[in-house]
Parts: sequence; C-alpha cells; structure tokens
Amino acid sequence: MHWIISDLQPLIPAVTIFLLRTVDVSLGTVRTVVAVRGQAVIAAVVGICEAGCFVLAAGIVFSDLSDPLKIIGYSVGFGCGTALGVTVAGRLQLGSTTVRIVLPTGPVGLADTLASHGFVLNVFDGVGRDGPIRMIVTVIRKRDLGRLLSVVKPWGDQCFVTVGEEPVAPGALQRGATSIADKAGAAPSPLLSAYSQASSS
Repeated sequence: MHWIISDLQPLIPAVTIFLLRTVDVSLGTVRTVVAVRGQAVIAAVVGICEAGCFVLAAGIVFSDLSDPLKIIGYSVGFGCGTALGVTVAGRLQLGSTTVRIVLPTGPVGLADTLASHGFVLNVFDGVGRDGPIRMIVTVIRKRDLGRLLSVVKPWGDQCFVTVGEEPVAPGALQRGATSIADKAGAAPSPLLSAYSQASSS
C-alpha cells in the first residue's frame, strides 16, 4: 500500500489543479451568464469563488513550471471546465434568448394571445416571397421558452419559429427553423416550405 501511495504522489498536484481549474472555468461561464442578466450580487459571489479557485490552481502550477503533469492538469481542467460550464448554464436555463415568429398577416390573434400571457412583443409587417408577412419578435428568459411554444402551438400550421441569435445564412432557415407544426404532428407550414424552397434555389 505504501508503494502505491508513493507512485501516486506526483499525480496529486496535477489532479488538484485539474479539479480547481474545472471548477474555476465552469464558475466563470455561469458568472458571465448571471452578470448579463443583471444579477450583480450573485455574479459577485460566483466571481469570488472563481477567483479563489484560480489563484489556488495557478499557485500550484507556478510553484514548479518544470512539471509537465501540472501543466497538463491545468490545460485539461480548462477544457473540461468550459464544457461543464456550458452544460450547467444550459441545464439551469440561465440567460435570455430572442424568439422570432413569422406568419402570414391574416391571423392577428397570435400577438394578442402572447401579450395576454405576459410576453413583451415587437410586431413588424413586411413582404415575403409569397406575399405579406408578419414577424413577432420577443426576448424571453430561456426557462419561459416551453411556455411560449405551447401558446404558439395552435398556430403551428401557419408559422415557423426561430430561437436564438444565430445569423441566418443561405439555407439556415430550413435547417434552423423550429416548426411548431412538426412538433404537433400537423402538416408542414406552407410559409416554411416556401422559405426552404427559396433558400435552396
């Protein structure tokens, strides 16, 4: 048993650095999301914990830069911390997202229904490939996305929804649009089909 502990002794600092760096970077990701939401107190508390983990990890690394295991532990911890932070932020549904709903100008009830459920909207009228369209834009908390989609569901055969801030490139509407009709088992949206055909032509 003693020789096993002796053999593992060089790995203890590297593992410690790895764990500290994983926690540090994941906390940094969560802190950024919380800060963007304006929750200054929570962001400050998370930042204090983040800074403490970073100082401890950096102190161990800089105490002996000739040890490759410490550097490896630091680097791998950074990568794992990034992945863990993104996962945690996604599970906690922190932050906000932009939702865009495009539909023909005929059905005006959707905007009123969303407003009655407490969503703050901007409504724009425009012209699409096959005629007049209406676009509803709202910024919501990610945790409210499911509630919004349930409100939109009855209009699923007439509209399509995009979620997020991703830039729209040629063909992106076909790949990135979330069809409420598809989720509801209804026929595909004619408007979505028109945009898909336009983007592929």
